[in-house]
Amino acid sequence: IDQCDNDDLKLNITKTKEMCIDFRTHNTIITPIIIKGQPIEQVTMYKYLGITIQSDLRWTSHISTQCKKASAWLYHKRKLRQFHVDRHLQELFFTATIDSLLLFGITVWGGRCTARDRNNSSRVQRIAGKIMNTSVQPWGVSHRQRTIMRAKKIIREPLHPLHYTFQRLPSNRRYRALKAKTNRLRQTFVPFAIRLIIHNLFNIIMIINGLIVIFIIYFTHYYLFGKSIPSGE
Repeated sequence: IDQCDNDDLKLNITKTKEMCIDFRTHNTIITPIIIKGQPIEQVTMYKYLGITIQSDLRWTSHISTQCKKASAWLYHKRKLRQFHVDRHLQELFFTATIDSLLLFGITVWGGRCTARDRNNSSRVQRIAGKIMNTSVQPWGVSHRQRTIMRAKKIIREPLHPLHYTFQRLPSNRRYRALKAKTNRLRQTFVPFAIRLIIHNLFNIIMIINGLIVIFIIYFTHYYLFGKSIPSGE
């Protein structure tokens, strides 16, 4: 506040909100913040950069709002089908409107949404897929893909605030998994992203090992015994 006064900046107290995030079991009375004699309004949810944040760190309000906005675009999708618009253009329209609304900020809330929230998002995607007469990539797949892309971008940027959380083990083969005592922390972005990266690395190693085994079998049968592997016919 003093810095604002020194820089000749006026703080709009009526637009300033206070949100208390407290997971303690016993109820506590929180005294509101007072700025220049005016108390700051305490809220349980607040919309910041297009994402509705709740004081209990659940995302039901945000997902339901985005599903309602995406459902409103289904009418236009049906009209495009009635006008026999090319399917490729319909898919572009779906990606630019419905899918962008449903997946906005998914790296933030994707790990903490409930089964009901997932069903609501999937229902809108299924309806849009039926209108286009094609299959739509499930939001869970998009969540994993975007999480890995965001994590790799953070790893490449040493100045990113979350860069230090992605630490490699002394073997330099994989990243160190973060210890999380609560499921709430385990489902957040950084622990979930590290688990995905480790899982993908494990799958790549398994594929390489499988190819090595196939090569050894082929080499043994063809070069040592002088015959190729039976074709199965």
